Amino acid sequence: MMNKSKWKEYVKWLSVVLIAAYIAFSLSAFTYNSKSQICSACKVCILDSASLRFVSKTEVLRFLEESGHSPLGVRAEFIDETKIESVLESKSRIKRAECYLTPSGMMRIDIVQREPIFRVMSSTGNYYVDSDGQIMRVAENFAAYVPIVTGVLSEKYAQEELYDFLKFVHEDKFWNAFIEQIDVNAKKEVTLVPRVGNQLIRMGTLNEYDTKLKKLFSVYKNGFNHLGWNCYKEINLMYDGQVVCTKR
Repeated sequence: MMNKSKWKEYVKWLSVVLIAAYIAFSLSAFTYNSKSQICSACKVCILDSASLRFVSKTEVLRFLEESGHSPLGVRAEFIDETKIESVLESKSRIKRAECYLTPSGMMRIDIVQREPIFRVMSSTGNYYVDSDGQIMRVAENFAAYVPIVTGVLSEKYAQEELYDFLKFVHEDKFWNAFIEQIDVNAKKEVTLVPRVGNQLIRMGTLNEYDTKLKKLFSVYKNGFNHLGWNCYKEINLMYDGQVVCTKR
């Protein structure tokens, strides 16, 4: 006959085995049920919709349907969430997409839009360039309040030299509020149009643009505060060590 101490040990180990078997069975059943779950609904959440409206919920669902990647009515085991995210992120106005199927069978899709820092409107194209230097297609129903670039320029120039300059401008509170328009000629010489005042600012090329902007800031701070902002029709920053102002 089994003594009391051995019996307790036997019961203890039997309990452990039964609990482990129950957990394994539960996990197996849950996995089976999860894989057999049918996606019955899609919920699209545009996480930054308060500030940007380049992408709509309807547009996201329509794109998934047209591209053949809509999860609606599909069993969970056949839904490739990573592929859906990749397909959505291939759209120029979507920066990041994350999706997952909930236990209730609803597909949740979270969208983060690209944030433009300037817009090109020229004979060579009409598009935005975002904070990562990527080209964004213009939306029909929404326009961002960003500096406009006109003139003659390639997408390569917009994504490289011009992007570096306007990224600097975007991150500086004063210059971001100051510059309204940038015009580029065939020699890649840049002219700035300010939001305040009605003079033109000749930058020349964008070489050493930070030094040129420091000179310009000094003119506005030390000169125009006394003489007035509309005394001159043009400010030229193209010459080393000096600023040439042309009176009206």
